[in-house]
Amino acid sequence: MIKSENKLIKEQRALSRKKKGSKNREKARLQLANTHEKIRNQRTDFLQKTSTKIVRENQMIVLENLSTKNLAKLAYCMN
Repeated sequence: MIKSENKLIKEQRALSRKKKGSKNREKARLQLANTHEKIRNQRTDFLQKTSTKIVRENQMIVLENLSTKNLAKLAYCMN
């Protein structure tokens, strides 16, 4: 993913140097769009694989909605 992000930086820089309205700018824009899509797909794939791994390895998954204000008050009272 780091390679793709570095490629993205280079392509953005290259696009900014192209003359507006030129065919080369359009090519660079399409190439940049493809790189954005590739990175999006890589991130989605990573999240999917990670969540699948968590589900397979654990019998129970618990989510908790904690109130940070109450936790801060509790910590303040204990000191």
